[in-house]
Amino acid sequence: MNLKPISQPVDLHLTDKQIAERTTIQSFFNCYLRETGSGALSTPEDIPNFQQFNKNWDRLIRCPLPHQGIEIIAGLRYSSPTGRHLFHFPFYYKNTVNPEYIELDYVTLVALLSKELAIVHNHHASQDELLLRVVQSCRNIEYFIRERRQDAELLSEFSSNFATTEQALIFGHHLHPTPKSRQGFAEEDLPIYSPELKGSFSLHYFRLNPAIVLEGSALDRTATQAIKQGLLEDDSISEEFKQKYCQNDGYSLLPLHPWQAHFLLRQPIGQQLRDRGLLEDLGRQGLPYLPTSSIRTVYHPDRAFMFKLSLNVKITNSLRTNLYKELERSVEVYRLLDSEIGRELGEKFPQFQIIRDPAYLAVQVNGEPLPAFATILRENPFQTNPETDATCIISLCQDSIYSDGSRLAHIIRALVKRERRSSRDISLEWFRRYLDISLDPILWLYFTHGVAVEAHQQNSVLQLKNGYPDRFYYRDNQGYYFRQSYFEHLNRFLPGIGETSQTVCDDKVSDERLGYYFFQNNLFGLINAFGVAGLIDESLLLDELRSALERVKRFNPGNSKILENLSQPKLRCKANLMTRFHDMDELVGSLASQSVYVWLDNPLHPEN
Repeated sequence: MNLKPISQPVDLHLTDKQIAERTTIQSFFNCYLRETGSGALSTPEDIPNFQQFNKNWDRLIRCPLPHQGIEIIAGLRYSSPTGRHLFHFPFYYKNTVNPEYIELDYVTLVALLSKELAIVHNHHASQDELLLRVVQSCRNIEYFIRERRQDAELLSEFSSNFATTEQALIFGHHLHPTPKSRQGFAEEDLPIYSPELKGSFSLHYFRLNPAIVLEGSALDRTATQAIKQGLLEDDSISEEFKQKYCQNDGYSLLPLHPWQAHFLLRQPIGQQLRDRGLLEDLGRQGLPYLPTSSIRTVYHPDRAFMFKLSLNVKITNSLRTNLYKELERSVEVYRLLDSEIGRELGEKFPQFQIIRDPAYLAVQVNGEPLPAFATILRENPFQTNPETDATCIISLCQDSIYSDGSRLAHIIRALVKRERRSSRDISLEWFRRYLDISLDPILWLYFTHGVAVEAHQQNSVLQLKNGYPDRFYYRDNQGYYFRQSYFEHLNRFLPGIGETSQTVCDDKVSDERLGYYFFQNNLFGLINAFGVAGLIDESLLLDELRSALERVKRFNPGNSKILENLSQPKLRCKANLMTRFHDMDELVGSLASQSVYVWLDNPLHPEN
C-alpha cells in the first residue's frame, strides 16, 4: 500500500475495555498487513451499500482472506509511510455466502487472521496459543488503563525521570500482536511485579555454597563482593543479617526476582540444592526495587547497580532467563568498551553512552550453568541524579490513554508555544538533534569496529534537556553483534572475543539486524510518532534521515551493505506476528535464526 498521511480526531469517551480492544485490533491488524502484504486502499463508494454504516469514512482498507471467503473492511483514519496506520472503529467483515456486513470484535479478528495464516503456511499447531496470548495481552492492557487513568497527565508531562517513564509503558510495542502478554504471572502477581502498575518489591536472596557458584566480573571486585557491598550499604537491612551473611566468608548471595525464587523452590533442582545444603533461602531483603519496562530488570535510584533477573515467564515472545552466552557477553562487552574502542567512542561522541553490565552471578551444577538461577549487574547511570529527565524512546512515543497525543507530542507542542516557532521547524530540529547523538555514533561504531547494537525503542534511553535530545543511552547485554569480517580486528583488542558469548555473526546478519532494530523499529517508529500526532509530515523526517545517511558515509562503511540496503525498494523486517505465530523464542538459537524476517516496502525509497 502506498498511502498519503491523513489525520482526524478520535472519540475521547471510551471505556477501559474499549480502548484496550481497539489498541489490540490496531496492533494485530497492522502486523498482519505489514507481514503478509495484504490489504488494498479503497473508498466507501467502491463497496455496495457500505456508505450506510459510516458516511464520514473517506478511505478504507479492504483485506481479503481468500481461503475463507471473507473480507475485512477497516476505515482508515491515518495512513503512514512507515507502516503503523490508525483506523476508525468498528471494523466490519462479510463472507461470500452472506453479503451483510458484520461488526468485528477483536477475538474474531484474531481468529480469522490466524486461521488464514494457518492455512497459507500449513501450520495449525499454535493458533490457540496465539489467541490465548492476544486475549491475555488485551486484558492486561485494560487492567493497566483502569489503574493508571488518574496518571494520564503525569505520563505526558514535559519533564519526567527514569523511574516514572520506565513504569509508563501502558500499551507496549505498537507493532507487536501480544505486547503485554506475560505467561506465568497470576492475576494477583500483576500489581506487585508490573511496572505499568507502579509495582515495587524487595529482592529474594539465596545463599550459595561456593561449590555451585558461577560468576564473572570486569570490575575490580567479584560479583559476590559487589552484591554484598550493596547490602552492607542498605540501611533497611538489619545489622544481624549483615554480620551473618554479608561478610567475606566464601559464600555468595544471589539476588532473585521474588516470583522466580518461589518458582525455583518448587522445582526439583531447587529443592535438591536446598536439601543438600548447597542453597539457603534467606527470603526477601533490603530496599524495594522498581521493575523497569522490561519487567525483569529492576532499579533503585540510590543503588549503584540495577539487576537483570532471570524470570521463567514468557514476556511477548520469549522466556526471560539469562542464558550463559548472555552472561559472558555482558562481561565481554564491558571489557571491549574498556579498551581503546570505548575511549575513542567517548571522545568522538560524548553525548552517547552504552550502559554496561559488568558482572554476573549464577548457579552451576557439575559445570552446567543454570539460566533460571542467573543475575546480571547493570550500571545505574542515574544514581547521582535520579531526577534526570530520561526516558526510553518507546515510552516517549506511545499513544496516550486519552488519545490526546504521546508525551513526545506534548513536549513538541510546549516547545512550539515557548519558542513561537512552527511545529514543523521544532520537529525537524528535535529529530536532527536525535540523529546527531544516536545515528552517528551507532554507525561509526559499526563501520569502524564492526560492533552492531540492537538499539530498538525499548533499548534506547534518551536524556532530554529543555525538551530536546541531549544524551543517548543504549542498554541491553543481549543486543550485540560482532561482524565476522571484523573478528581479527576485535580480537586484537580482546583476545578470544566471541568464544563463549556467541556474538560473532555473518556480516549479512548484522546488517539485517541493525537495519531492523535501529532504523525500522527505532527511527521509523519515532517518525511515525511525529506523524500520528500531526506535528509534521512523516515524509519530511524521512528526507532528513536520507540526508543524514549521506553524511555518515564519511565513516567509510567498507564492505557493509547496510547503507545500500536502506536505499533499496524493499527492506528486511522482523515479523513479530509470524514469529509469535510460529511460537518461536527469540532468545533461543543462533543470532541468524531467532525470529522470522520478511520483505517490506522501504519508506526511504523515493518510489515508495
